[in-house]
Amino acid sequence: MKKKKQINNVALYAVIGFVVFIGTLSVYFWYQNFYGNNYQKAVSSELSDICATPPGYTDESWREHMSHHPGRYAQCLK
Repeated sequence: MKKKKQINNVALYAVIGFVVFIGTLSVYFWYQNFYGNNYQKAVSSELSDICATPPGYTDESWREHMSHHPGRYAQCLK
């Protein structure tokens, strides 16, 4: 009986460890997406007309980028 309880504890700790690991990875990748190189590139390459396609982007890729930030580019996505 005691051995079964130990196995249950190990399984519980493994599940908790896995959840913490996945949570940490999720926060890391969210942070990299929001503040990473792509975000910095987009912000630094913005023109005075934020709807205009900046250098380094195709019209299609810029429109896709803007669609990921509807609050910032709402007037461009109409």
